[in-house]
Amino acid sequence: MRTRIAIFDDNKNVRNSIILLLSTDPAFEVVGSYGTGLHCVEKVLQSQPDVILMDIEMPGIDEIATIKQLKKEMPEIHILIQTVFEDEERILELVGAGASGYILKSSLNQSLRSLILDLKIKGHP
Repeated sequence: MRTRIAIFDDNKNVRNSIILLLSTDPAFEVVGSYGTGLHCVEKVLQSQPDVILMDIEMPGIDEIATIKQLKKEMPEIHILIQTVFEDEERILELVGAGASGYILKSSLNQSLRSLILDLKIKGHP
């Protein structure tokens, strides 16, 4: 069964790169690609992904409130935060809100696929 993924990133090039990276692996299906966090919960409920890749500090979104709402609506969903900087305090806040973890944008090519598969194998809520 393919892992369904929704991408939220305001940088179109990053979104397209992630789509290209994941499309090379039959284990993944991108079910949504969004340049804004507006109506994030509604978009996720509509597309029903298993994993959300969410850029940190996106316009139009309060990440902590959104993560809490997503986990309330879909407790089984995995949310991976994408960030350019390793801001431990902010990452801990987001994980505390329900994010499954984070990935540095600089390591997307090397680590993204294995990180998503690890989440699915471990059954991390």
